[in-house]
Formats: sequence, C-alpha cells, structure tokens
Amino acid sequence: MAGIRKKKELLDQLLRQEIVQVILTMIQEGTPITMDEVARRCGVSKGTLYNYFQNKEELLDHVHRAIIGPILNAHQQIFESQEDPLTRLHKFIESVFAIHERIATYFRFVWENKTAEDVYRERVEALMHPIAKICQEGIDKGEFINVDPYVLAEIIYGGAIGTLTTLGYRDTTHVDKQKLLQDVKKLIDKIIC
Repeated sequence: MAGIRKKKELLDQLLRQEIVQVILTMIQEGTPITMDEVARRCGVSKGTLYNYFQNKEELLDHVHRAIIGPILNAHQQIFESQEDPLTRLHKFIESVFAIHERIATYFRFVWENKTAEDVYRERVEALMHPIAKICQEGIDKGEFINVDPYVLAEIIYGGAIGTLTTLGYRDTTHVDKQKLLQDVKKLIDKIIC
C-alpha cells in the first residue's frame, strides 16, 4: 500500500511541475490561460485539473508559489548570511539579474494580473524590509551613508530591478547584461557608501 501511495505522490508532484512549465510557456506565447488549455497541454482531463485546483486563480497561485518560493529562499539566504552588508547587497543584485534571465516574462504577467497593492505588499514584505535591514546594519557599522534605510532600500531596488524592466523598451536589441550588472553595482556603491 505504501508503494502505491508513494507512486501517487510522485505523479501528483510531476503533474504540478508540468502545470508550472505549461503556464510559463503559455505566458511566453501570450496564450490566454484557461483551465481547458492547461489540462489539454498537460495531457489530463479538465476534471483531473479540478481535483487539484478549485479554479484558475488557485491554479495561478500555485504557479506563483512554485516560482517565487525558490527565489525568496535564495534571497533569504543572502539577507541572513553573516557577510558584510555591501557583499550581501551585491549578491542580491546578482541574484536579481540571474532571475531576470529566466522569468522576466512571468513577472510582467504577474504585474498585469495582480492589483498594484498586492504587488507592492509582496515587494515590501519579500524585499524592502530585508534590504532595509541590511542597510541599517551598514549604517550602524558606519559603512553606508546615514540616511533612512528604506530610502536606500528603494534606491537599491529601483537600481537593480528598475534597470531590468527597461530592457524590453530599449532601442537596442543587444545589451551587455554583465556590464549592466557591474554598472548597477558601481552606482549603488557610490550612493550608499
């Protein structure tokens, strides 16, 4: 009996992973996300999909948690490390640039489909509070400029994430992202130190 249960758990996990990949593909294609289409692409019936999710919103919440969870965990490790504040901020910026390569289209989709308040609340809880905490540590050690830590957090957030959001709107098709990353880190260093 335990073997059957283990097999079912594995199949459930595989289907949930497949759903995430299917929805990411649909977002990149610009295909409307419907329960019918997700079920068809996953090779299951719509009823099977409803065994896992009550509606499309619950399905999209699952996808969001599956994508954002590992990102938040990686950021949490950076934020809580014992390294000096500037090193942690550099690692955070590097992480943002690495994440952007993989799922920028997904985040544009989220921003278009969530309320501004939901996006802002998630940003503050997941990023602004931890970045401000690092900034406060840098201020307390005399390594950062002595200003409100949330001002610094907003500058860091805007410098890293804001820079990446403009990539799709630039006139040039080729941007050296490594140079861009170095430029952002250099600018942040000049502002905060």
